[in-house]
Amino acid sequence: MKKYGLFALIFIILVALTYFVVLRDCDFNLLITSIKSTNPFFLLLAFLCVTSFVLLGSLFLNRMLYHFNYKVSFFHTLGYYLTEIYFSGITPSYFGGQPIQMYEMKKDKIPYQKSSVIILFYSMMNRVSLIIWAIILFSIYHKQIFNLNPIYKWLVILGFITTIMVIGFFATVIYSKKIANLLIKLGNYCIDKFKFFKDKDALKKKLHKAIKEYQSCAKITKENKRLVIESFIILPLQRLALILTSFMVYKAFGLSEYSVLLVLAFQVCVTLGSDLMPTPGGILVNESLLLIVNKILYGELALSGMLLLRTFNFYLLILLSGIGYLIFHFVKRKPAQKVLVKN
Repeated sequence: MKKYGLFALIFIILVALTYFVVLRDCDFNLLITSIKSTNPFFLLLAFLCVTSFVLLGSLFLNRMLYHFNYKVSFFHTLGYYLTEIYFSGITPSYFGGQPIQMYEMKKDKIPYQKSSVIILFYSMMNRVSLIIWAIILFSIYHKQIFNLNPIYKWLVILGFITTIMVIGFFATVIYSKKIANLLIKLGNYCIDKFKFFKDKDALKKKLHKAIKEYQSCAKITKENKRLVIESFIILPLQRLALILTSFMVYKAFGLSEYSVLLVLAFQVCVTLGSDLMPTPGGILVNESLLLIVNKILYGELALSGMLLLRTFNFYLLILLSGIGYLIFHFVKRKPAQKVLVKN
């Protein structure tokens, strides 16, 4: 009974936190009015797009763990992914969900050295998939994209540049031996400086071992061709599933003036312009960019279109992932099984 009481208490706290951090600015009256005036078939397709986004992200984590010699159920990886989505959405930092995601993996006997490489590699390849779609769509619709509001234009350009820089940073952190050696030197320096460390030599050996294990994990992602191929298949499809939500919402209002590719191009621009901003600042930038774009796509329905799209690809996603996290966190599950995988 105590366990279920604790479950209920944490559920109430998370729902309250979700509302005050994420949902309090949502105009529910306008949302209900918008839903009543739309085509339910396309709203269903929008929901399926968001669901596909979550399932493809979970599938990729499942495949990565397999390549790292861990066999886990799809339920496990779905739980890990929902954990990251929820806590990234309600915390001030874009990376707020990943430490908790790593903690959940650790509970299933997946060490931090491996989970950190998995998460870094996913983050890097996820941004690579965004850049792939940006390059494809920009090459077709660059005139329409960059002739809009000047602030919009520079936010998109800045987002494109910083995303490439972040990809380079992640690649350096994962694969650079110099960075690894620098971390060892920095760690040894800190151990020597702080007096409260008792057995300093043993601590230095643990640090050195942890860094070497991290390097060996990174080597798997560098040398595993199947993992790289799967990354370039699953993650662009996952990104496409999310940006397709914008077209389904557009069609739900009975609009057809603009092509699916142009609507997707605008959505990629919005993502680039706001993806690296911390929450809640990212919400403000995202909704500001959406409003600029939606005035072109939706005309008088711009505010309704923005609110309905944000409901699908953010508000609903955060709310459902919070519920999913709670179920995953409290349900008794088996630890990950170590298996020998020939890559």
